Amino acid sequence: MQGIFEENLHKYLEIESILNELFRETDYCVKHCILEPDHEKFPNPGCCVDRYYQKYDLDHPAFELLKTRRELLFGSPETLSRIKRISPCEYHTLAGCMLKTHKSPICLSFFCRQGIEWLRDRHGVMAYDYLGVHYALEWILTGDMKGSQYEEFKTSCLNMVEKINKTGLP
Repeated sequence: MQGIFEENLHKYLEIESILNELFRETDYCVKHCILEPDHEKFPNPGCCVDRYYQKYDLDHPAFELLKTRRELLFGSPETLSRIKRISPCEYHTLAGCMLKTHKSPICLSFFCRQGIEWLRDRHGVMAYDYLGVHYALEWILTGDMKGSQYEEFKTSCLNMVEKINKTGLP
């Protein structure tokens, strides 16, 4: 059974890499919320105003594996109490999320409404749906998303990155 969860985690990390590229290429979160926060437009500095990974991760062995690997790489929440941060989340620092990989599906998928509108208006990406992405990531981890569905989801993520790369940064 552990082998199945390892395989699911590998697929999850593959999608995480693509989504990280999408967010890195847009540079939206860092520019608009972290480095130059506009507190009138974005009332909460940073998107992480709670320990969402603790609230929304499923009680499932695949999520335990993700958590174990995350803590091996980046430390457990308890060991990070001295890091200066802007939210209750132990991983969300003044420079944004310190996790380069192994983020929770809720954290990995989230993009605020303004960010989604910016994707649409600036890059023509019309189909980013953070709840849909969130559930897809959960299904990848738990094994509920199989073969062709996974490939289709992966392709849609790659297509968004390609579209952003074609339009470029402002």
